[in-house]
Amino acid sequence: MIINKITTGFVVQSFDTDKQQFVKQEFVTGDEVNHETEDGEAINVAHFKKRLTGPEPYLPFTMVQP
Repeated sequence: MIINKITTGFVVQSFDTDKQQFVKQEFVTGDEVNHETEDGEAINVAHFKKRLTGPEPYLPFTMVQP
């Protein structure tokens, strides 16, 4: 089963006016996280955690830099 973890947050993109280009970006996470199926059906986080055989996996919010 594919479960989508949706994290609310925002992106900060820094533009250098001397270089006329973006120089960095980062994703800042908020506190709200939702889980849903591939079809967009919301599921309870407990249902997600029941399907794990170990600790909850973590994937960093790394954004490729310009």
